[in-house]
Amino acid sequence: MVSGDQLMRSRYIKFALLIALIASACSTESTQEMEIVDSEILKNNSIVSTSQPVSDSKTYDDNYQTEAFKEETLELSEIQKNTWEFSIDFSEQSLRIDRGHPFQSIEEFCRIYSPIKEEILPATVQVKKGESLAIIASRHDLTLEEILEMNEIANPNLIFVGQEIRIGEEIQTGIGPQATGRGITEDSIIISYIRTDNSELAIHGFEDFRGDLSEIFSSFVKILNEDCGGFHGRKIDLREVLTYPIQVSEIDTSTLGNIACLDATKEIPAVIVVDISGFSGSLEKCVVDENKTALISSKVLPSKYFGNSDGRLLLDNFSAEQAFSLMLDFSEENNLLSDKSIAIVADDTLEEFESVFTGLVETLRKLNYNPSVYLLSCEGGIFCNAGIEKTIEGLTEKPPDVLFPLLNPISLPELLTQMIQNDLPKPQIIQSGFNQQDDEISTNHIFNYGGAEVANYYNGSLIISHPYVEDQRVNDGVFSDFEDMCLTEYSRISNLDQHTIDYRRTKTILRVCSVLRYIARALYDSGINPSRRKIHETLSNLESVDTPGLPLGSFHSYKPTMPSSIQKMEYKFPCVLNKETELRNQYGCIISTDHSESIYRE
Repeated sequence: MVSGDQLMRSRYIKFALLIALIASACSTESTQEMEIVDSEILKNNSIVSTSQPVSDSKTYDDNYQTEAFKEETLELSEIQKNTWEFSIDFSEQSLRIDRGHPFQSIEEFCRIYSPIKEEILPATVQVKKGESLAIIASRHDLTLEEILEMNEIANPNLIFVGQEIRIGEEIQTGIGPQATGRGITEDSIIISYIRTDNSELAIHGFEDFRGDLSEIFSSFVKILNEDCGGFHGRKIDLREVLTYPIQVSEIDTSTLGNIACLDATKEIPAVIVVDISGFSGSLEKCVVDENKTALISSKVLPSKYFGNSDGRLLLDNFSAEQAFSLMLDFSEENNLLSDKSIAIVADDTLEEFESVFTGLVETLRKLNYNPSVYLLSCEGGIFCNAGIEKTIEGLTEKPPDVLFPLLNPISLPELLTQMIQNDLPKPQIIQSGFNQQDDEISTNHIFNYGGAEVANYYNGSLIISHPYVEDQRVNDGVFSDFEDMCLTEYSRISNLDQHTIDYRRTKTILRVCSVLRYIARALYDSGINPSRRKIHETLSNLESVDTPGLPLGSFHSYKPTMPSSIQKMEYKFPCVLNKETELRNQYGCIISTDHSESIYRE
């Protein structure tokens, strides 16, 4: 029987989630004043990072080949079998996708179609309630001065609802594709993607196994341009923008992100930017707000970024506030926090910490928990270990039963290593998709950096995120129809066939496949002579979309985050489900341990 207190907690969490969902569409750029009360933010400017990356596969082989381990793997195998049977049970009715659309087929990446020959491009728009000339100009890639001159308006404040405002010249019918704005010519539309050079991270034990991003993007774009004829007479002009995750010549990562943004939006200039790189720095505001360019990102970002994006920012993930609310909802439903000491370790990246404070710290307090909060400094880079001595001191004085370690994949292993070296009891670790902690590229680094001892300390960590394409499922060849189609089409056109070289690259292929389908649908649905604004509006209103993992992804003007379902997962180390895959899973693995659920569940 559920007590009244538990019911109220559950209702509050669901209310917090609702607020997070609304904030994704309606947030503003206002900055909250932050105050930490009854919590410990221990900050120190000294960097403590003396441990070196360790390769410890021998220790793994020696210590884990036991009968107890064999029993555990049999149990995991049964759990995984049941979950995979569910995960490939896709319902066309629930997806509500028009399979007759040339860019929504489940048998092939795209189909040849008859392009539109004639179309009248509207030259005017009507003023709506709450709009100003500045807003209208921004939406249609014009300056305020241009729209004033075009309409012979002397005072921009003297406009009324329903007034016709000219935004361009009407394009004649029957003359084919025309240049309609930056990045849109008579024969091409520019799309750019961000690629990070992670080679220097290898020095620190980080393995980037995602593969050759350039080849994967180019392969799918080749299908769109050559096999399916492009988009009403235009083809995608694909451009790459290179950036770095580590400071270069004393230029911090935030500045490097802005440089990448200006390259993509000003120099190129792209109509849509794709960022699935993971370590691209802070470029979101620069792309969508300052340079009026659409951005599709795989990051978990603060909902405040949606405030001034005007529908141009789409996340192939949850917002930070959504991720925290869903994680806490699960934790409360499973009684993981009651009568427990709770600690949060975060970094000092300002905008991300604001999300940590509002989405996690404040919510826990309203649920009558009093978490200890420890703040590490990144000092403008990606290594967030400054202040770790004070953090470990605080954790030692008050060992947590539950730990939310919200650090990036490069910084988390050092925190775990220090906890072990200081004999801290192993807490229950709970993660979300924040800072890529739902991705095996992160958990693999835990093993690469600290070896079997640190990976075993992390064993049993719970991860609450959207349904995931696990490495083990990939290795065992269990795919949905959409995933099968993506891999088949990629293999048909690719010279490298990267997922046969390293099966872990499969997830990159599936993500690029899905993201380029979003873009292809938007370009097709926008018509023969779309403005940049028309493409951006169409992209943000795709509704249901095919995605890797489980179904029910969607984008709407009020829902700029793709996932519509959530799943409980767990990090397992060691993770060997059978002898054939033993060597491939020496790093451990993330496995789904339950069916996915709609984020809109009662």
